[in-house]
Amino acid sequence: MTLWLAVMIVGIAIDLITSNFIFFNFSIGAFFAICADLLGANTPIQIFAFLAVGIVSLIFSFKYLRKKFKNIPKTYPYESQYIGRTIEIKNDIGKTGQVFFEGVYWTVQSDVSLKSGDNAVITGISGNKLMVKRLEE
Repeated sequence: MTLWLAVMIVGIAIDLITSNFIFFNFSIGAFFAICADLLGANTPIQIFAFLAVGIVSLIFSFKYLRKKFKNIPKTYPYESQYIGRTIEIKNDIGKTGQVFFEGVYWTVQSDVSLKSGDNAVITGISGNKLMVKRLEE
């Protein structure tokens, strides 16, 4: 019983530290293994109860968490503030190239080639690329 109690406490502690919500499911399984131990079940039945309840709990909680966190925005909040800002192109680039913006070298992607001195507006972010459009003067 002390083994299952330790597994339960460690599982809860790991989830509190990491906010992962995976090990908590096996803490529930450990609770049922403790119950099986108190009812006099032998070790293989306790292990089966631990694994069965832990896995079933993991499956149901995964479905719940997937629904709950389904609409997470794809861009980081800070980077989304870049959209609509103007950048100056320092070097000639084709449809893709690099620019220095906000202290970081970014890969930019454009529909048209950009020349040195052109201004471009950021229209979006795709992964680590800034999507830009030449600003007509």
